[in-house]
Amino acid sequence: MVRAVLCVMRTASVYEVQHNFSKVLSWVNSGETVVIQRQNVPVAKLVPAEDRATSPLPDFLKRLKQTYKEGVLPDSAGILDELREDRF
Repeated sequence: MVRAVLCVMRTASVYEVQHNFSKVLSWVNSGETVVIQRQNVPVAKLVPAEDRATSPLPDFLKRLKQTYKEGVLPDSAGILDELREDRF
């Protein structure tokens, strides 16, 4: 059994993108891919962004602990307070 899958992408002209960007963006936001054409020639493709929630953020605390094994640098608030005492 052979199955045929028909994939139709939306198209928009450069003019339409320039003047109706919110409409084109709503298509992309709903999961559609939009091909942008200049004089009926494809020049660009807008695709939905990957879900940012799935990509993990770097563990900055772990990186700090690896960099400063003896301990994290001291809090700079005390040093700044000492330097400011001379001004008052």
